[in-house]
Amino acid sequence: MAILDYSSDIWREALGIGEGEEPAALILEGTWWRETATENRLGKLTDVKELAFPEMYSGLYGDVPVVYCCAYGAARAVEPAHVFAQMGTPLLIQLGTCGTLDVDASTGQVILPEVCAARDGVSQYYGAADTVRTDPAWVERAEQVLHSFDRQTQRAYHLTWPSLFAQSDEMCDGWAAEGLLSIDMETSAVVAVADRFGSAAVSMLSVWDALPHGRTFLDPLEPEDLKRLKDSNELIFDAALLLAQEVQQNRSI
Repeated sequence: MAILDYSSDIWREALGIGEGEEPAALILEGTWWRETATENRLGKLTDVKELAFPEMYSGLYGDVPVVYCCAYGAARAVEPAHVFAQMGTPLLIQLGTCGTLDVDASTGQVILPEVCAARDGVSQYYGAADTVRTDPAWVERAEQVLHSFDRQTQRAYHLTWPSLFAQSDEMCDGWAAEGLLSIDMETSAVVAVADRFGSAAVSMLSVWDALPHGRTFLDPLEPEDLKRLKDSNELIFDAALLLAQEVQQNRSI
């Protein structure tokens, strides 16, 4: 049997997760710096253990069960998203950095994708159309939490693209002309998986690359910009944990 035809029972047996034991949220993060990110994120959880599938970690935020996985690119991100969404995990949260096509966006601003152009190369196999939508209620809550942290946010018509490197100036100009404001490599694929299996999905992305200004990750940031980026990367994880806490509270009502 091909994997897309598996039942959720296969995943439950493989991971030893019974009915009703699903995490409140799966938190995914797309970054090259997997080891550092994983160490930092898991440091905020207790009772951490690596699951039977590598680099997928369960832990507790207070009494809230969550799973964290550092998964770079759509092809990798859909794997944990598929497993946990099919098992009934209520909320999938995508974190990471993004490039902006907005000439006025500042480094460290948090992008909240609302509509995503699904050009990641994977989404269509989960039934996605040209665009997918994150969950409006969770976008609203994420924005409220980030504002409580005094963090600037921007809702966006967003693009998920399969490669960080396969982006030319001509492509970026075309995307800006479409009204796209930001680019990452995971969000639309995670949303497509969530839609297929009935989970909700939200994405919080810190602005790094400023494409209208020709700035990529290779260009050093000014100290104040670097601080804003680092702060945002911490705050979006804190926000994700608070969203997971709300899921858990809603479960007990």
